[in-house]
Amino acid sequence: MLHTGVAMRLVENDEWVEQQFEDCDLNHSMRTVRLKKVARNMLGDPNGSLPKQNCNWSDVKAVYRLLDREEVTFDAVAECHWRQTRSIGKGRYLLISDTTDFNKRQRGRIEEITRQGPGIGNGMQLHSCLAIDSTNGLVQGMAGALLHYRKRARKSETTMQRLGRTRASQIWGDLVQQIGPPTNDSQWIHVFDRGGDSFESLCHIVLNECDWVIRVAKLHRLVKNAAGELVKLSETLEEAVEMGSYELDLRSRPRQAARTAKMIVSSTSMTLPRPKCCSPFTKDCGIRAIETNVVIVEEVDAPKGVKPIRWVLMTSLPVKTFEQACQVIEDYEYRWLIEEYRKVIKSGCKIEGHSLRTLGRLEALIGLVSVIGVRLLQLKTIGKAIISSPDITKKSFGQPEINCIACTKSPAASFIPTIFLKSSAKRITVSGNIFDAVLPGTLYKIIGLDVTLDIAAKC
Repeated sequence: MLHTGVAMRLVENDEWVEQQFEDCDLNHSMRTVRLKKVARNMLGDPNGSLPKQNCNWSDVKAVYRLLDREEVTFDAVAECHWRQTRSIGKGRYLLISDTTDFNKRQRGRIEEITRQGPGIGNGMQLHSCLAIDSTNGLVQGMAGALLHYRKRARKSETTMQRLGRTRASQIWGDLVQQIGPPTNDSQWIHVFDRGGDSFESLCHIVLNECDWVIRVAKLHRLVKNAAGELVKLSETLEEAVEMGSYELDLRSRPRQAARTAKMIVSSTSMTLPRPKCCSPFTKDCGIRAIETNVVIVEEVDAPKGVKPIRWVLMTSLPVKTFEQACQVIEDYEYRWLIEEYRKVIKSGCKIEGHSLRTLGRLEALIGLVSVIGVRLLQLKTIGKAIISSPDITKKSFGQPEINCIACTKSPAASFIPTIFLKSSAKRITVSGNIFDAVLPGTLYKIIGLDVTLDIAAKC
């Protein structure tokens, strides 16, 4: 969960853009200047089209010329931000990875874009990794990202032929390799969902001297239990030792009422042998077996007709005590942040709505949007922490903090100057969706009516 009362230096959008794109290598300084201007305009109207974000026609043409340059690529635009994120100071950080599908159903189909899958449409996949400070839940930035185009498999393709080509499951390990080992004596913990559950991905993590928390997807695989016997993973889980329990409040969902679930936590250990059929990298890396701990989280006494919650988590972290096992569970629960990030870049920035007709333009724009999405996610999470702070009415906020509050309603909220309602407000008037707060000698506007009402109620 996100901890309130956290300390983080907030900066204006212009200063943030300068920091993130200052060292971009676009082979000409004026291209970097133009990129910064495009980024500032995008922050001003994240969900707008390029012509709407860049009001002057000369600026619009300049954007398309910039995206047409062969030096302006996905990696070139985002690499500076990745390097800054990976140079974070000493601490304990979660590197949460996931894949986002981009579907392009517009007119003028881009020939290089491949089919995503049956009934999904044409597009590509963005596999990104967010760095989260586990002590306070703040988003540090994006540690790396890859673009992947799925290839249609031949019906006659064998298992070894599939493992020898580029696969969607391979990008989890490739991204770990791109990010590299920890810096500044910090601890990096890769957090994967079930899509990253493979021996090949674990090999990349081990070779880069990182830790891991991965949700298990393949319960039928053969593993060695604590006694050294080769058995199915599902049988090993039956030997797990119960460590404790806790209660989890679940919000209501479609066809499911809100409830308080009782969760049982147990743990065990096992050894993953190298699969018989594996990729060339897995054969050549020299790792024949990987020891790992397992934490099982199961719901008991679930209501009739409701599927009980069950997580099986592999981890390199110690799980000898109940508190250590709970730490592993908390680390995995931070995955909601990358789900929010996906919403920001797809719904908030509307990346799928841009009608670009060349692959080069589209990839460069995705690189820019992926970095802008980090900024919007940071503002949104910090804004939630500000609003939930117990002493919210006793603080005075500057423009960066105000931007955070404006962003809690929507990741695409306008960055029009706003003001937080202080306890010294004399009167508050409502006019449509705009709040006018009259403070001593100053008139301001607050964007986001429902958020403002909630804040005003606390003043």
